[in-house]
Amino acid sequence: MTELAYPSGLPSGQGFVRLREIRDCLQPRELLRWRDLAIDGLCFDSKEARSGNLFFAIRGAKSDGALFAQQAVAKGAVAVVAEEPLALPVPVLVVPSARAALADAARYYYRDPSRAVSVIGITGTNGKTTTAHLVRACLQADRRQVGLLGTIAYEFGGRRIPASNTTPDPVRLQGYLREMADRYASACVMEVSSHSLDQDRVRGVRFATAVFTNLTHDHLDYHGTMAAYSEAKSRLFKSLAPGSTAVINCDDPAAPLMAEACGRGVRTIWYGLSSEADVRAENLQLGPDGTRFTLVMPNGAVEMFLRLVGMHNVYNALAAAAVAISLGVSDLTVASALEDARAVPGRLELVEAPIGAGGKVRTFVDYAHTPDALEKVCATLAELAEGKLHVVFGCGGDRDRSKRAPMAAAVARHAHSAYLTSDNPRSEDPEAILDEVQKGLADAPIDVRRIVDRAEAIRAAVGCAAPGDTVLIAGKGHETYQIFKDCVVPFDDRLEAARALAAREAGWLPR
Repeated sequence: MTELAYPSGLPSGQGFVRLREIRDCLQPRELLRWRDLAIDGLCFDSKEARSGNLFFAIRGAKSDGALFAQQAVAKGAVAVVAEEPLALPVPVLVVPSARAALADAARYYYRDPSRAVSVIGITGTNGKTTTAHLVRACLQADRRQVGLLGTIAYEFGGRRIPASNTTPDPVRLQGYLREMADRYASACVMEVSSHSLDQDRVRGVRFATAVFTNLTHDHLDYHGTMAAYSEAKSRLFKSLAPGSTAVINCDDPAAPLMAEACGRGVRTIWYGLSSEADVRAENLQLGPDGTRFTLVMPNGAVEMFLRLVGMHNVYNALAAAAVAISLGVSDLTVASALEDARAVPGRLELVEAPIGAGGKVRTFVDYAHTPDALEKVCATLAELAEGKLHVVFGCGGDRDRSKRAPMAAAVARHAHSAYLTSDNPRSEDPEAILDEVQKGLADAPIDVRRIVDRAEAIRAAVGCAAPGDTVLIAGKGHETYQIFKDCVVPFDDRLEAARALAAREAGWLPR
């Protein structure tokens, strides 16, 4: 249940390949100090280098891997792949793109595992994690062995590895897929981030199915413009080979772009609320504990109750149903699996803690950290709440600053009170972040409190809520840490919310 034996993700018993095989795979434009060697593992982080490794000197936004090639060699790397000639005592393969070369080499080294596993890639701004878990539930209900690579964790073969990135690097990705194939997994459900598409992390992966959830404001600190962001997302669909399937949310404005990116021979399944959708929901009845609706599929319709709250989760369920059907799962199995599904950790997750005889405060933790996600979850809870809605939220430091005021504006449209607090401030001043957030609340007719300490903000919101009110703690979801300029500290919104609710019940919080 822990990380693989080596940091690189190398499964045990993988064995060696020859450097000449990697050379033939990469077709470098120049070879320096050439000699054929045995390669035992691939790496691109000099800290992870070990004896026998082939090191890839990747240029990043903040540093150039070429500067660390000597360190990798000192730790045992026997050859280096770089984008320029390097003065090293080992063979150097000079290639146009070290990132692309790493993906190609990893695919070769791990024997192209996506040929043996049906890979389902899910991309979009919001909904990837929940959709991925629902797809896995549908496939497991059909008695299939399924791996999962996503924002929360990488799970396969009895292992659960906390995720460092939504989509792992090419070495880990191909290594994990190889182990899934060797353990006879039939499918892998994978969240595919725009960063991973732009950085060639999923280059060479053969996707049996690609899913598009939605496209809204996010990651503009990296992509620069929404056009560049949407283009990055569309690369997943451009990569689809004939015979594969694209599952697309027909209600999203970016749907045509994703559909146009698909080549010939790619089957498209549309999902949504439109009557034209292949998989759709009808007769919706939203409630505080879930949603009743008719799930309409190509072969019939099923009345069902989804225990996940909110319209956005209806869309996630429709996407999962479309994927499962495309892979041959029966309609009844899909409906049964979706009815049995529970909330993914940190995704509109109800913190169970009764508040005493005078009533209770329903408290939810959600990962919403974009304007659209926050808008949807606030709208959902505002509509379903018996009393007032109180929202605790902040914005991450060293990330897209342009979404800070819009996130606050989304809260102002639905909440009765807002508690502005720290998210992961990283290197930024938390007070400066809140100054930018508060611009979105100018003249907003809601009560606003600034409490930088996140635990204190949660206690204040829970303490001030009246019986029947709803508290939403947004932004961090499943995360169990908080990142500051000089340290990372343990912090879990769910744990802090439970503590606050218990303190309220005991009469230790002001009301």
